[in-house]
Amino acid sequence: MKKILIVDDNDRYANHLKNYFDQKKIQSDRAYDAKQGWELFQKSNDYDMIVSDVTMETQTSGLWMMRNIYKSGYKGVMVIASTGFDVWGVMPFSAYFLTWFCGLHWMIPKVPLKQGIVEWVPTILVKGKSNPF
Repeated sequence: MKKILIVDDNDRYANHLKNYFDQKKIQSDRAYDAKQGWELFQKSNDYDMIVSDVTMETQTSGLWMMRNIYKSGYKGVMVIASTGFDVWGVMPFSAYFLTWFCGLHWMIPKVPLKQGIVEWVPTILVKGKSNPF
């Protein structure tokens, strides 16, 4: 059975992601910030996928948490959900840069996620795939 870690301080976005995974019968844990996400990852390194917001209301950003997880040798799927992806030009740049920076596989723009729609946008690591499932 697959297991997902969702790291987001926004209940609306996190709940939409959880509902998406629940419908696919995939277990998910939720962290409310990057510090808690890092702690959950270290306690239970059995996550098949990590989905994180970039900016949260704490000192540790989701991006740096993802980089630390990537540098730890994590072999699972890395996903970032961000409002920044909805700005013109950010997603194509991120599809290259974030693969190097934190091993990013997928991006989820938050404008559709706000309506409960999970859109999977591939980086160069998974180019040609429509979604991770």
